[in-house]
Order: sequence, then C-alpha cells, then structure tokens
Amino acid sequence: MVTARSSIHDTTCVWSKLEGSIEVDPADPGAGAVAELRVDMRVFDAGDRLKNWKLKGDLEPDKHPTAVFRLARLADVRPGAAGDLQAAAAGALSWRGRTTQITAPGSGHLDPTSLSADATFELDVRTLGVTPPKILMFKVESVVLIKVSLRAQALPP
Repeated sequence: MVTARSSIHDTTCVWSKLEGSIEVDPADPGAGAVAELRVDMRVFDAGDRLKNWKLKGDLEPDKHPTAVFRLARLADVRPGAAGDLQAAAAGALSWRGRTTQITAPGSGHLDPTSLSADATFELDVRTLGVTPPKILMFKVESVVLIKVSLRAQALPP
C-alpha cells in the first residue's frame, strides 16, 4: 500500500499482485536471509476509476510492469517470544530501469512453515524516475509512505 501526500488530501493505492521467494532460517533469521519479491505494477487500485486512470498515465505500468525488491540482509534482528521478531529489511528496489537502496523496519512472525511480516518505509519516487503528479494546481509530495504486508508458506519437501 502506497500513501501519497498532498496539501488537499492523501491518496492511498494498493498493489495486490506480488510473488517471489524468501529463504530464511527460523533458528537464525539474521544469518543469510535472501529474498526476491516482484510486484506487478499493472494490478493496483486507488479507490476509484479517475484516480486509477490518472495513476496509470503517470506511472506507465504497461511500459514498466514489474518492480523488484532484492533483500541484501535483515538488520537489527530482535527475536521475541514464539517466533515473533523485529528487524529491518535492507535491500534494493528496482523499477523503471532504476535502482534505489531502502531499509524497511518492521515486525513479523517466523516458524518452519510460514512467515508473516509487516514493514513501513518512506520512498522518494524521483529516485525511481517518477515525477510527482499535479492535480490542478496541487502537487503531490515526492516522498510517499509504503506499507508492505507479506504472508508466505514454506514449499513442501
């Protein structure tokens, strides 16, 4: 979910088609965790047809259909009770032929068969080649708030 802020009101948009792979050891999540997550930028909903039309024109998702996050490491891992943990996912986000480094602090639950994680970070869209849109005389801020929710199941042996 991405929240774009402006002087009039915030606009929230949800990208719901995500796939990829995650490898992490539940016994030691900070050691060697890797992930590659792909978001289909063509599958989104900003709440109404006009906003969706405007976003499609501004972001050109048909021309740039996939955003990819590659995890470099889990930092500041703080295990909790019964598989709960807090950490920061550090890695690279690539889209529109550009790549930017991000760190997304969050929390989650990890056990041998499943993973759930929620993280939040801010992103300056200009680093990915996006010009913040204008609606009439109002400009959307270049920094957006991104909230990520992941749910994954282990592959059967």
